[in-house]
Amino acid sequence: MSIRIIEQTSTEVEVFAPAKINLFLAITGKRDDGYHQLSSLMAKLALGDILRVRRTGNQCGIQLTCPGYAELENPQNLVFRAASKWFEATGESWGVELLLKKQIPALAGLGGGSSDAVSTLVALNELGDSKLTQEDLVQLSAEIGSDCPSFFVDGLCVAEGRGESVRPLPPTVSKSLVGQKVLLFRPNIGFSTAEIYQNLAKKKKYSTPDWAKDRMNLWEMGELSTIELLHNDLEDVVFSKHLYYPVLFQQIEEQFGLVPKMSGSGSACFVLIPNEFEQITSLKELISNAFGADCWVKDTEMIS
Repeated sequence: MSIRIIEQTSTEVEVFAPAKINLFLAITGKRDDGYHQLSSLMAKLALGDILRVRRTGNQCGIQLTCPGYAELENPQNLVFRAASKWFEATGESWGVELLLKKQIPALAGLGGGSSDAVSTLVALNELGDSKLTQEDLVQLSAEIGSDCPSFFVDGLCVAEGRGESVRPLPPTVSKSLVGQKVLLFRPNIGFSTAEIYQNLAKKKKYSTPDWAKDRMNLWEMGELSTIELLHNDLEDVVFSKHLYYPVLFQQIEEQFGLVPKMSGSGSACFVLIPNEFEQITSLKELISNAFGADCWVKDTEMIS
């Protein structure tokens, strides 16, 4: 799976939790359970958080520390919730210290919280006396966040339903994008996923299921390039309120011939960088001038 154990002892596990981007995100309607129906192509990135999990003997309790992000050190954090659910599911009761080193911005549409949650489940399962099956872990993760199950799949994957129904791509298709350079960028602002979806529901600007299915099928058969596939139904909702996004996107397309997209519900965006591209410094300067000196810009690449 994309979650990777970096180091492990009998009492401590350190895990790499990768970020993701949505290369394709079609929202095809609202479900009876209140969630939205979607179809998404997700790619994992070399950028990620590091989670260190330490078992502290027989003393019960969950302690979460997130250096530089005190606002994340609370029971609402998905890491804390994942730990609580794992202990509840296994019936075990020992103390654990969770040290989360953030590299993925919060509220950015890069899946940091979900990836961290899955990393927590994986680490606790390694340290615990009771071992849940991967199927059990996937089911548990789906109760925490809709896109959590996607982090149990290596490389690129397709997520459907509310995001919990995940299938891997054929290895030849997935591996073809490993190493693809990606430039991430976002203004110094975060978006609430729930709020973005609520605004989409008000507008009811959904893609049709057949269109989404056809686009994905064409891409998997090689009849549509990855650049041609790029799509995000949530952009209209964000762009109608944050007008600086479409202005910058148009400038990037006109000046560099690249196709920027927003990832998930934002606020982060990305551009796929060709190997022969030689204007990366100018591109970064354009982004900084548009989003402000305090914007976040990061070079990374897709991983398997």
